[in-house]
Amino acid sequence: MKKTLGTNQLPVNLVCALLAGFSSNIQAQNLEQKVQQAQQVEVKAKSATENAKRDASSKLVVENAELMRFGDTTVTDAIKRVPGVIVNNGAIQLTGMGGQYTQILLDGEPLRGTNIDHIPMSMIDRVEIYRLGNAEFSSAAIAGTINIILKKVPREAQQQIKLSASDAYLPAAKLDWRGSATHDKLSYALSIAAGIDRNAFGPPKRSSVRTRDSDNIVVSEYDTRFESKFKSKMISIYPKIQYKAPDGFYVGLDSGFAFYNFPVEITEDYRFLKDPAFLVTHENVRVNDYTKSANSVLRIGDRIWKDVNIDLTLGLNGGYTKNYLNQLHFTDDAALVLDRDIKRVRRSGGVDSTLKLRAPGFENHDVVAGWNASSQVVNERSLSVDSKLGSSGTVTQLVNDQRTRSVVSRLAFFAQDDWRFQKTSSASIGLRWETVQVETAGNQLISGRFNAHVWSPIVQTLWQLPRSNSENTDRIRIGVARTYNAPTNFQLVNPGFKLINNSIENPSDLANPRLRPELAWSFEAAYEHNGADKWNYNLRTVFRKIDDLHRQDILKIGNDWWKQYVNAGHAISKSLSFDTQFPLKRFVANAPELNFSFAVSKNWTSLSNLPPPDNRLTPISLSANTNIDYTAKDIPLSLGASLRYRDGNPLMVSLSQRQLHQAQTYLDMYGVWKFDKKTQLRFSIDNALKRAYADGFEFYDRRFTTTKLETKAAYRTMRLNFEHNF
Repeated sequence: MKKTLGTNQLPVNLVCALLAGFSSNIQAQNLEQKVQQAQQVEVKAKSATENAKRDASSKLVVENAELMRFGDTTVTDAIKRVPGVIVNNGAIQLTGMGGQYTQILLDGEPLRGTNIDHIPMSMIDRVEIYRLGNAEFSSAAIAGTINIILKKVPREAQQQIKLSASDAYLPAAKLDWRGSATHDKLSYALSIAAGIDRNAFGPPKRSSVRTRDSDNIVVSEYDTRFESKFKSKMISIYPKIQYKAPDGFYVGLDSGFAFYNFPVEITEDYRFLKDPAFLVTHENVRVNDYTKSANSVLRIGDRIWKDVNIDLTLGLNGGYTKNYLNQLHFTDDAALVLDRDIKRVRRSGGVDSTLKLRAPGFENHDVVAGWNASSQVVNERSLSVDSKLGSSGTVTQLVNDQRTRSVVSRLAFFAQDDWRFQKTSSASIGLRWETVQVETAGNQLISGRFNAHVWSPIVQTLWQLPRSNSENTDRIRIGVARTYNAPTNFQLVNPGFKLINNSIENPSDLANPRLRPELAWSFEAAYEHNGADKWNYNLRTVFRKIDDLHRQDILKIGNDWWKQYVNAGHAISKSLSFDTQFPLKRFVANAPELNFSFAVSKNWTSLSNLPPPDNRLTPISLSANTNIDYTAKDIPLSLGASLRYRDGNPLMVSLSQRQLHQAQTYLDMYGVWKFDKKTQLRFSIDNALKRAYADGFEFYDRRFTTTKLETKAAYRTMRLNFEHNF
C-alpha cells in the first residue's frame, strides 16, 4: 500500500504570505567583511540560551544546572518542572497534546532503542525544546521536539561523582561518575551510571468496577487490589573519544552500553460484591526481564571549501530482550484453573547515517542541507503455554508460538536557510522530504508493506521591535510547519494474547497493519520580552489541525473484547501560554536573593469523529508552574521550591469508552549546602503534599454502562545527593 501525503491550499498560502512579508525588508547585503567576522565571533561567545533568543527557530533551552536543581537522577524526572512540559505516567509530553505527539531526540537523532533514563545526568549538557520543529530533524513531531544534547568531550581533565540515595515507597540508590582527559589532539571521556530501584510500580493500587443497566440498577460490582514487589538493577557505560586537528578536521566515536534486569512479583485479588463476574479471583504473576543494548556513532567533520563544512555520522545499534512471565490464576476456593508461561525474545538492530553540509555566514545566510537515512529491524518470538485444569482433574495444554518481524526504513532530504534579512531580524526557511516504509510479517499475520512520504515546509520568522531602552529587547515570532505522526510498531504488528478475565474494561490489544500516519499543519505566533532589569516574559499561541487521527476503538469479536487503533476524522488544537521570570529585587529594593518564575498554559482541542463536550485530544487543558529559588548571602546555602498544577477532564476515547481524570497538584522542594567550590550536599523532597489521585474509565455497551475507578496510595520521595568534582 502506498500513500502520498499531500498539502492543502490554505497552509501553502500561509507559507507564501510569510515569505512575501519579509522579502520587502531586505537591506543591503554588502557589509564589510570585518564587521561580519566580528558578529560571528560575538555569536560564538554567547551561550546556547542567548543564541536561542536570536534564532528564528523557536526553541526553549534548559541548561544542565537547571535540570540538576532538585537532584533528579533521570531526565524524565528532571524535565517535569520545565514550563510547557508534562510527565504523565512516565511519558514526556508537551502541553496541549498527548505523549505520542512529542518527539524525543538524542543529539538530534531518534533514540533507536536507547532508554533516556539510562543516560547519566552528568552527560547531559542541555535540553532544547522546539515548538514547531527544524528541517534538520524528523518531522514526526506534531506537538514539538525535545532534543537532549550531550556534553562534548572537555578540553581539560575532569572528574565528577554523584551518589544518590532516595526513599519513596521503597528505598533506591544510584551512582553517577564521569571522567575525562586529553592527550595532545586526542580527548576522551567516560560516563558510568549504576542503580537499584524498587519504585517503578509504586505502592499498591485499588480499583472498583461497577456495571449498571439501562434502568441504572447495579448488576455487577467488584473491587481489585494490585501490588508489586520489584527490584531493578541497571548499569550504563558511555565512552567517548575524539581527535581534533588545528585545521578543523575531527573524528570521534560515541558509544553506549546498557544492561537492565527487571524482576517483579505481582499479585492481583478480586473481591466480588455482587454477582461474580469472572471465574478467576486471584492472580500471581512473576516476571523476569533482562535487557541489554549497545550503540555506536562515528562522527567525521572537516572544512571542504572556504566557508563550507561537512559533518558525517554513521551509527550502529542493537538490542536484546529476554522476558519470562508466569501467571497463576486461582478461583475463590484457591483452585488453580490456569498456569500460563510466556517466553519472549526480542532482537533488534539497525544502521543510520546523516550527512550535513553547512555554509555559515555566507552573505547573511546560514545554509545547511543534507540527508538522513536509517533502517531498523525487529524480530520477536513469543511462546506461550496455557495449562488448564479440567473439571475431571485432567490437564490440557494450549501452545501458541508467534513470530513477528518488522523493518522500518526512513530516508529524508532537507535544506534550511537561516536568513538575517535585517540587523536584528531573521527568518528560517526549511523544506524536508521524508519517506517511511514499514514491512511486517509473522507466522500468524498477513504480510504487509506500508509506504508513505511527506513534504514538510517549515518557515519561522523573528522580528525584533524598535528598542525603547538600549538594554531591552522585544521580539515577535511567526511560524508555520507541516508535521506527521507515524504508527508505532506495536500498533502495526504485535503478538495478540487474550487476557485472563477479558472484558470490556479489560480488553486485549489487536494490531492494525493498515493504520495510516496522522498529518498536521501548525501555526505559531509569539511575543517575547527580555528586560535589562532581568524581568522576562513571553506570550505564545499555537493552532494545529490534524488529519487521519489515530483513535483507540473497542470491538467485540466473538465473545472477546479487543482494543485497536484506527484512523478516524480530524482534530483541532488551540493553545495560549504565558511565562515570566524575575528577581524579587526588580520590585522590592534591598530584597533577598529570591528569583521567581511562573508559567501557565491553556489549550482547547476537539475531535470531529466524537460528540462534544468530552471529544478532546488530552485530558489536561490547564497547567501552571511556579518556581522560587533563594541564595543566602552569609552562608553557602541555596533553597528552592516548585509548585505544579494541572487540571483533569473527562476524555472520550471512542463511542464506547471515556477516561476520567482528576486535577493534580505537586510541590517539590530542595536545599543545597556547598562545603567548597567542588563539594556539595543536596536534599530534595518530591510531592511534599503527599496527595493521592484517582482516575478511571467508563465503558458503554448497548445495555450496560461500566465504570472503573482506580486509586494509588500517596507517597513522597526524599532524596539525598553527595556531589563532588575533582
